[in-house]
Amino acid sequence: EQAPQGVPGVESIIAVASGKGGVGKSTVAVNLAAALDRAGHSVEILDADVHGSSVPVMLGSVQKPNVVGGVIFPVESPQGLKFISMGNFVNEGQAIIWRAPIVNKALTQLMRDVYWDEPDYIIVDMPPGTGDVALTVAQMIPKAEALVVTTPQADAARVAVKAGKMAVQAHLKVAGVVENMGYAECPDCGKELRIFGGDGGDRVAEELGSQVMGRVPILPDASGEPGRSLFDADSTPARVFDEIAAALAATRARRRIKVL
Repeated sequence: EQAPQGVPGVESIIAVASGKGGVGKSTVAVNLAAALDRAGHSVEILDADVHGSSVPVMLGSVQKPNVVGGVIFPVESPQGLKFISMGNFVNEGQAIIWRAPIVNKALTQLMRDVYWDEPDYIIVDMPPGTGDVALTVAQMIPKAEALVVTTPQADAARVAVKAGKMAVQAHLKVAGVVENMGYAECPDCGKELRIFGGDGGDRVAEELGSQVMGRVPILPDASGEPGRSLFDADSTPARVFDEIAAALAATRARRRIKVL
């Protein structure tokens, strides 16, 4: 059975990728979606990280989705963001112990059978790494743009480059790099403290021939607790995501003008 090529009716897909887990890929995905929503764009989220799905908990919406006549309707979070995740189909805390072929079939079903309401953007929270599932997802969305997430450390940057190169091999364009946990703001003087050192974002961008679209600082209250994973709209991290969203929207607008 041939895998779907993109999502019908959706022009812009942003695949948020990382070389490994723990760098804040899902945090970047949901906050980018929130920033696009703040800017007036319609946006929905596809949590393709089946084995490590965290979007439902991050958005505080773990209820089962509605299924009508074989059509799956996305869940709406308290913040008004629509998303779908395999985490919404299993009981909270239940592990999804599936081999790659079963995961690939499940993801194919999510792309084909979900009622995506033709949003301006779909944000795909990709599986981390460059394994079989991540490659399959990338091949399902060949017209997507990849946003590669890394942290400043050299080791994180090294594997993030691999994720970016996998995206290119799957015919995705690398839109840019996000350096998460790039620095902390001193509460007394406001100075930026590079507590993890390194210049991981710059290294990844140079290797991929791309650009650093934003550096997201660490905040003490960014706990990732249920429903508390979106940064306050007036915070420094939220403003970083607003800038990333504006840059992506500007690229989309230029692309539409060329088509016309």
